[in-house]
Amino acid sequence: MKNIESRMVLGAVLLAAGSAGAQPHETLDARLAPGAAGGLTSDQVATRARESSFDAAAKTEALKAADARLEQAQVAYYPKLTLTARYTRLSPVTQPVLALGTTGGAAGGSTTPFSFPAPLDLTVLQAGLDIPLTDYILRISNTYAAASRNKRAATLDAEAAKLKAALDGRQFYYAWLRAKAQLTVEERALDQAKGHLEDARHSFDVGTASKADVLTTESQLASAELVLERAKNVVIVAEERIRLAMNDSSGQPYAIGENLSADIPLLPASDNLVALRAEALDKRLEIRALDETAWSLRSEAKAARASYFPRIDAFGDLIYANPSQRIFPQSPVFTGTWDVGVQLVWTPNDALNGKGLGAESDARAAQTEMQKAELKNSVRLEVMQAYQAVREAEISLQTTKRGLDAAEEAYRVRRELFRSGRSTSVELTDSQVQLIRASIDAINARANLRAAGASLNHATGRDVPPAMLADSK
Repeated sequence: MKNIESRMVLGAVLLAAGSAGAQPHETLDARLAPGAAGGLTSDQVATRARESSFDAAAKTEALKAADARLEQAQVAYYPKLTLTARYTRLSPVTQPVLALGTTGGAAGGSTTPFSFPAPLDLTVLQAGLDIPLTDYILRISNTYAAASRNKRAATLDAEAAKLKAALDGRQFYYAWLRAKAQLTVEERALDQAKGHLEDARHSFDVGTASKADVLTTESQLASAELVLERAKNVVIVAEERIRLAMNDSSGQPYAIGENLSADIPLLPASDNLVALRAEALDKRLEIRALDETAWSLRSEAKAARASYFPRIDAFGDLIYANPSQRIFPQSPVFTGTWDVGVQLVWTPNDALNGKGLGAESDARAAQTEMQKAELKNSVRLEVMQAYQAVREAEISLQTTKRGLDAAEEAYRVRRELFRSGRSTSVELTDSQVQLIRASIDAINARANLRAAGASLNHATGRDVPPAMLADSK
């Protein structure tokens, strides 16, 4: 028995005997076959759509912001170093005069007045180091963990957006192929309507048909012209969707570059819906991203509640001043001094503020968990719909094969009858159009199977790069 690909080739023979100017051996497969090198394929559309997605670009910018927050959290681990250079001009003040010693004996002696110098120019060079001992445990570690998880969530979101854009690109491509196939059918239907009108006018001229028959056929021709125009518009819109998905501003027309006649291997475990759903819940990046987000928010809550407890900081200062405030009497020279210590600080207001911030982060984490539960239900439904679409497309592939067999045989019989003068050209034309429609159905079945397979592949998370799955564990 001939396979379905040969049925497509044989079944789409255009008007061979009843229409003027028709090509006897032109096939619908030939009209939709891959063109010259450089024709467009679904893989190319998916790749360019992934790279050109505005949503993915926005998610990538969000990832950059998350990376910056992680860097800020990492810097918090470093002891806080403060460098200060200060010059101060002091206002002059009257210094007390001290009397030191006597001369000339007790009776006629005198005192010597003395006062300390009062420098009016003060220059200080200082380096201070603060080490937040308790924050390392209670605050900084949780803040860093939250930022790290937030970056991971942003990474998963960006990749999920790219995968969705790639899927949309594939779906746009197969919709375009179906639209072009339908356009071919409508072009042939218009040829049929023209042939019917010509026959009706000829019959009217010889008196075997009425004027009403001619008018009815003209109405059918007008209807076919309208349907053809609509089919052309559908192709234009379908092509524009591809162009926008790829961000292609060249305006060049696209040629078909994918062979729909190639067999499609069945997806592994595609007959087990329960296993497919379990696989999707484990692999889908959107679910993993929400897990990371919830984890990040819980860590933020812990960091906020660190303000409940007093802070213990170690500090040290190195001071190089002219004059030094620690030397008496002061002299206008640079002198170096240092100090080290430990301080305990507790601010009740910070504790109250931390309580509110912690509660807010916990609430947002709970909200994220609810979003994840809702997303899981959506993923389950998405998997089931894609699963059913694959099953339906596989059945359609078989039924269209039988329809193509029947249409091919009907056309063969009608052609033999026409050659022997026992059938009219109108009847032959009708059988040819039915054969073309059967070929279209077969082509659509293959396009639908590819589109459904791409949807199931995405729904189950099989399009996720293995490295991404490993990194997000």
